[in-house]
Amino acid sequence: MTELAYAAVSIIAALAGFAAGIITGILPGLHINLVAVVVASLLYGNRNFANPESSLAAAVFILAMSISHVFHDFLPSIFLGFSESEAALAVLPGHRMLLRGEGRKAAMLAALGALIGVVALAGLSPLLLLIIKPLFAATKSYVPLILASIVILQVARSQTIKDAAVKALIIVLAGTFGLVVFRLPNLNQPLLPMFSGLFGLSSLIGGLLHKSSFPIQHSNAEIKIKKPLAAAKTAAVGLLSSSLMGLFPSLGPAQAALLGTVVLGKIRAPAYVFLLGVISSASMLFALLTLYSFGKARNGSIAVMENIMPLTKDSTILFLIVAVIAAFLSCMSVLFLSRLFIQLTARINYALLSWAVIILIALFVAAFSGLIGLLVLAVAAAIGMVPVLTRSSRQLLMACLMVPVIGYYV
Repeated sequence: MTELAYAAVSIIAALAGFAAGIITGILPGLHINLVAVVVASLLYGNRNFANPESSLAAAVFILAMSISHVFHDFLPSIFLGFSESEAALAVLPGHRMLLRGEGRKAAMLAALGALIGVVALAGLSPLLLLIIKPLFAATKSYVPLILASIVILQVARSQTIKDAAVKALIIVLAGTFGLVVFRLPNLNQPLLPMFSGLFGLSSLIGGLLHKSSFPIQHSNAEIKIKKPLAAAKTAAVGLLSSSLMGLFPSLGPAQAALLGTVVLGKIRAPAYVFLLGVISSASMLFALLTLYSFGKARNGSIAVMENIMPLTKDSTILFLIVAVIAAFLSCMSVLFLSRLFIQLTARINYALLSWAVIILIALFVAAFSGLIGLLVLAVAAAIGMVPVLTRSSRQLLMACLMVPVIGYYV
């Protein structure tokens, strides 16, 4: 196959992945990890597809979809209050802006942050590839201590004893739940029902309970950067936090944002949404660099790429280019789709859409994880409702991964 043909295949796969990322992003519960697994299954389940060209196309598709998903995942989080783990923290600051009629501005800020995260990390990749492996080797033995410190910090930042008790309860529930789920026999794709219940269904059910409605939104939104140095500092902190996610297992955007706010201090909702955009996209791309450097992908969809084709220097450069192109396309797409979401929220039957997505999630879980997956989904949704009803942070639910990892190392 000629270089021109490889380029054509890569372009087509990247555009298809970009389009798929739009769908997975705006349909809560349709996780990119699930789509990546389906793509890999189709690739290896059909001998006609099992060739270098198809492997490259599948890997490019998954990466472009993953980047596109990050951008578009903010739309339902901000406008509808629907979220999964990656964009869960955007719900509250995004909702505050939504109530002021600034939903589109929030989406634009998230997209801008995500674009900066991808472009900056791609530009820094030559330097990062030099230090990632030795830094990981130097810090590997401290993983349980660092993760435990983050868990303690989440509780220690509580304003009242009651708040601390609620946070501790959520951590215990989610952590114990994670320990049990990962020990269940014959459970396929355990993250699918666990994350879909903890973050997806809990958001949907919470919206139904509160009978959410949509305030009038401003369609003409502008982003004015009044303090460029403050914005640059926020972006730099986001990049640093996302890099830590790539080094330490089970750290997600939630914990990275927590570390970011420790450095930045109290920040307003627009800056927080921008920070989340940087962290979410940069962490996705950083997973590609860790996979190339020492064979560890801290992201499910990127990990699937490892099973499709080995990463080389040339393929990694190609993937970085694909990521940047997907990021620019996704940023423009969010600017366009955010206008459509304004029109959608003015006409949508919130309850009907919520029930439709709930049924869709249940069907996916039943298909890939079976009856035991449905049980995990139900329990996860119940645990996910605790922070919703107590108005606590849903980032605490990531204890479902942090506690098992701490237990593994200890």
